[in-house]
Order: sequence, then structure tokens, then C-alpha cells
Amino acid sequence: MASIRDVARRAKVSPATVSRFLNQDPALSITKETKQRIEQAVSDLDYKKKSTVGQKKNSSVGILTIMSEEAEIDDPYFRSIRLGIVQEAKTQKIAANRIYRVNDQLDFRVLKGLGAVIIVGHMGTEILEEVKKQNESIIIADDPFSPRETDAIFVDLEQAMTDHLERLYRDGHREMVYIGGYRRTIDITGQYQEQDNDIRAFTYSAWMKAHNLTSRSYLGEWAALDGMRLTEKMLKEGKPTAIIAGSDPMAVGVYRAVQKAGLQIPEDISVVSFDNIEVASFLTRPLSTVDLEATELGRIALRMARDKIIGERTIPMQAKIPAKVIVRGSEQAIK
Repeated sequence: MASIRDVARRAKVSPATVSRFLNQDPALSITKETKQRIEQAVSDLDYKKKSTVGQKKNSSVGILTIMSEEAEIDDPYFRSIRLGIVQEAKTQKIAANRIYRVNDQLDFRVLKGLGAVIIVGHMGTEILEEVKKQNESIIIADDPFSPRETDAIFVDLEQAMTDHLERLYRDGHREMVYIGGYRRTIDITGQYQEQDNDIRAFTYSAWMKAHNLTSRSYLGEWAALDGMRLTEKMLKEGKPTAIIAGSDPMAVGVYRAVQKAGLQIPEDISVVSFDNIEVASFLTRPLSTVDLEATELGRIALRMARDKIIGERTIPMQAKIPAKVIVRGSEQAIK
């Protein structure tokens, strides 16, 4: 029996091109002559496409997220990831309008039959296992701790944190503290579990230790109020020369606490952050931050889902997106 590689060899194209053509991939761009060669090779070799339960695979993509509708409105990062997925789905002519939110009411059987499932956020092991029971075509977006056997795409937060620390170090800072949030995973019942191993916090502690510096981490919710509360607590224990906030919303709270203490940014304390939300450039002393390329992350996740649907790739792939550091007026060198 002829294989797809035999067809590709006869048509003088790659197996991936044959697969995409036979699966009617709308994004495939080949000449009329190439199409004719593939069709002729299929006919000559009497190639029979393998059936999946006798039906064409569903080409729609489901989005499984840890975020409630209310939480997503307040979180520009996750909102941007989903926007990227939707934008790329339109480009690829793939339906990606089914959104499922993890809670105690979700019946995971709704994922069965979808072409692929993009998981946005940090899911517990039990959830991943349950999803795989229903659909093995999974792409995890935004979790650097994803299982190696699963497709995943995430931002290189480790390098972004290192870039912040090394730049501040070059400017003479030695007393640098971290104000961030817990890594939150959601379990099968929809309950959140908090862990202190977020990649930003982990990288900060490891880097400070490697440079024989004292690390001071303060963790809470990823919100402005906790940014302010944690900064107030930290200042009572001793003023640093620089604060690294885990997100721009938290940095807004950091600004407020620093100002309430009668201190100035960056004259008394430098502040840097992550996210590059719109408000960051409008703060009094525009905030140095990191653009996490969330929209592009969503776009790449959709392309990975498309690869799953058309069978172009059979091995798992994990990719890190480089983040872009943006230096503004919230930091200065030690004089």
C-alpha cells in the first residue's frame, strides 16, 4: 500500500505539502501544476487516505481557559493572547470561537471532536489528563512548566527577568526587591492552587544568589492593590534602591505605595516591570517594562493547532518567544 511519502516522492514535493493538500488546508499556496502532479501521483499509486473513524477531522479549534469572563476583562495579558488566537484563526480560515472556562460545571466531553484545543493558562495535572482523554491535539499557551510531551508556546520570562537584573546591576543597584504574584494553577474542580515557583520569582532568587546579593521577594495577587500592600510592607522592613514588579498592574500599586511613603521614582527608588500595558507609558515617570508579545503568542498557538489538524507534524514542539525590554524614565543609575 502506497504511503504519503511515496506520493510526495512521485510528485516531487514534501510529505507535508501532500498532507496539507489532501486535507484541503486553506493556507496552502501551491501552483496549479503542483496540484496536478499530486493528484496524478495519488491516482498512479492508488493512494488511499487513512480515515479517522470514517470522517474528515473537525477543523475547528476550542479555547480552554482558566480565566472567568470578569477576570479576563481586567487582565490585558490574557485578553491579548485570545485576541491573537482569534486574529490568526481568521487569517487561516479556521473557526476558533468556542471558549470553555474551567469550573466545576464544565463537562470535558465538549472537547471531543474538535480539531485541536488551545489551553490558555496554568492547568493542574488532573485537568490535562482529562482533556487528553477527550482530545489529544492540545497546545498549551503561557505555561513554561508544560509537560514535555505536549505542544506549548510561552514567553521567555527567565531571560526578561535576567535582562532587568543585569541592567540595574550595571547601573549600580545591589538592593533589588521583587514584588510579584503566585503561580496559580486550577484543579479539576475549578479551585485555584497557589505556588511560589512563578518563573519570574524563581529567576530573581537564583540570580541574586549567584551574585551574592540578598534576595527579598513579596508575593500576593497579580493586582494593583496587592502591589501597593506588599510594597508598604516591604518599605517598613527596609528601603531598596530598586523594585522589580511582576506585572504592570502590580507596578501601579507599587507607584502608589512609594508616593505615599514620600519617596520619588526614580530619584529614591527605581521601578521596573513586565507586561507593557497601555497605562505604563502614561504614569508619572513612564514605567520601564517588558513587552510580552501576548498577541503574537496567541497567533503562534493557533498555527500550532493548525499543524495538529492537518497532520503536518507528529512530534511535540515547545517554543519560547523572546520578550522586548522597554526602558523608560522609572529607573536611574545609582549616583
